[in-house]
Amino acid sequence: MSLQPNHSQFEAWVSHHLPDTLQVEEGVWAAPLPLKGDQYVRHTYTYLVLDDRGSVHVIDPGWNTVDNRTRLEASFGQIGKRLTDVKTIVSTHLHPDHTGLASWLQSQSGAPILMHRAEADATESGPSMSIAVGFSKRLRSWGAPWAERTKLYIELWRQRQLKDEISARADVRLEHDDVLDIPGRRVRVLHTPGHTEGSICLYDEDTRSLFSGDTLLPMVHPGIGLSGGPQSSRQNPLARYFDSLEALTRLDVDMVHPGHGYSFQGLPDRIEETAGHHRRRSDEVRSILLSEPDITLWRAAEKVHWTAGWANLHGFMRLSAVAQTAMHVDYLRSYPAE
Repeated sequence: MSLQPNHSQFEAWVSHHLPDTLQVEEGVWAAPLPLKGDQYVRHTYTYLVLDDRGSVHVIDPGWNTVDNRTRLEASFGQIGKRLTDVKTIVSTHLHPDHTGLASWLQSQSGAPILMHRAEADATESGPSMSIAVGFSKRLRSWGAPWAERTKLYIELWRQRQLKDEISARADVRLEHDDVLDIPGRRVRVLHTPGHTEGSICLYDEDTRSLFSGDTLLPMVHPGIGLSGGPQSSRQNPLARYFDSLEALTRLDVDMVHPGHGYSFQGLPDRIEETAGHHRRRSDEVRSILLSEPDITLWRAAEKVHWTAGWANLHGFMRLSAVAQTAMHVDYLRSYPAE
């Protein structure tokens, strides 16, 4: 089956408009909440899931802004609910566009915050939970030119401030195969490391729908290895991600509800496309290393054919590109036969 999108969400994505809050299946609404800044991905979907007692369970509360608080409260009103109807708040991973409003929602409802144990551990590690940790020390070893290092040090400082956007602390630490307490629904937790160490997907066994967070997206390929805090595994994040995608292929899924983009059908096709993208990127990095064995990571990253083009990558996006290149180099060294 080819990728079949939710048409109204897809049209909003293509036209760069913020879609309306939309019922994506029986008892489930997708509320779009804008991200901060001028970014290619413009909004996160916060999902409102009703149980058979009329309570609301929130998946991925978006970025914490006054505007988003107003938008989310309006979405509750649209479905005839109030913030006090929230019973649980689940984050698929610890990034501010998926966790930012959790503490505020909890203050309005008293509902517990749930996230995977690895993400919960990261929230308690203070400044080290920033995805920028360690990058400043690695820039020189990566061969970044002095002028680039100066600009990126400023960007790293800005990224470290993102810790202030994440004030949530987990009341419940989730593990793989846990079943969420949503009366009338059987929603299972799937640990899918890759994007972050503690990324999860949520699988509704009755409706055969998958809430994929940033593990799988319909229109872009999510970054890999963007964890906060120390990795709980020494295994390469890309290898972990391939394992996660393989595990998802064993699910019987009718509809995927991602963190960004639009709901879609055709999970196996999108998994194949996504895994293929990363394998091609590894092949490209391998070719660069074979042609110039002594090349620095920075120069190797410059030679990679990035979707937006190296010249159009600035700030954290350029930093991320070099970090992704380093991850592929590590993967090739750890899995030379791949």
